Amino acid sequence: MSLLNLGEKIRNTRLKCGLTQDKLAEMVDISTNFMSLIENGRNMSVETLVKIADALGVTVDFLLSDTLDMQSDVLSLQISESVSTLNESEKMFFLNMIKQYKNIQK
Repeated sequence: MSLLNLGEKIRNTRLKCGLTQDKLAEMVDISTNFMSLIENGRNMSVETLVKIADALGVTVDFLLSDTLDMQSDVLSLQISESVSTLNESEKMFFLNMIKQYKNIQK
């Protein structure tokens, strides 16, 4: 993946998360100007890349991959993170709800 593609992926993910460049830069503890440079293909440290991934709620692997369906990947990560905070009975409740929903849609 080129740095330009990485920057575009960071930008697109940031937008899908509803964050401004200013807010993401603040979360990562870098200047807004540097965030703009990153989104336009500027090199960054591994530490900065990890901080950006954490702030966006995605993995570094996700940012570095050439995934075409980014929206689906972000949504899947958000669902996984939400479910991981539930206890077992809550997980079973939502699993049953999903199954019922799918049956209704058929």
